[in-house]
Amino acid sequence: MKKLVSLDLPRLHHAEFGQLIVRFFEDLDGSSVNTGTDADFKRMLDAIQAQIPTYNGALDQIRANEESAKIAELDVIRDADLQALRDSLKPYKNAKTQTEKDAYVSVKILLDQYKKVQHASYEEETNRVNTLVEKLLSSDYSSQVSVLGIIKFANHLSDSNNDFNRTFGIRSFQQAKKTNFDVKELRKLLTQDYKQMASYILTLANVKDDTFYQDVLAALNNGRTYFSSVVLSRRTGNKKDV
Repeated sequence: MKKLVSLDLPRLHHAEFGQLIVRFFEDLDGSSVNTGTDADFKRMLDAIQAQIPTYNGALDQIRANEESAKIAELDVIRDADLQALRDSLKPYKNAKTQTEKDAYVSVKILLDQYKKVQHASYEEETNRVNTLVEKLLSSDYSSQVSVLGIIKFANHLSDSNNDFNRTFGIRSFQQAKKTNFDVKELRKLLTQDYKQMASYILTLANVKDDTFYQDVLAALNNGRTYFSSVVLSRRTGNKKDV
């Protein structure tokens, strides 16, 4: 009696489930199976394959949402660097030399123009911090920055602003081209079609004396065996790369 390897599909992460489907197609491609041998099987196979791009799009959407958390984290770092730059001026509030006093007043006037910049939108804050850093690092403020010894604070702010802008730019591009997907609903439909196809192959592998069905079942079980071990390792607390 031929069997389908037991696999707790709901315990697979969304990406793992997608890999299970893709792996099945890869195993079929790597075998000598002619998928056109059974018209009903081919129809089910084509229906599953047609869903893969949309499902992958849903996974990209999840990754974009995860990227949003990273963006918020980078904004906190940038705000901290901006505050550190402001704090670096404090020792010169009661400077003893006129040169330091003049440098302090000049840079403070500049920073005061950006008092509430950290409360602006991401795009506005990025642009304004860019302008602030450009001014501080320009020849107009080079002597003041040198006298106060705050170049490293300006550079830290520049770096964290650039880090934020790179990540935010990637996310914005993804947002602009994405379609909103319901990954749970897409997975539900894909799971139904996958189970139907697997059940069909299992049944015929047991009632027909045809190597075609045996080979397709073997391709199914190959991926199921691997991901069954992934689920098991997660239950036992062992790490498993997928």
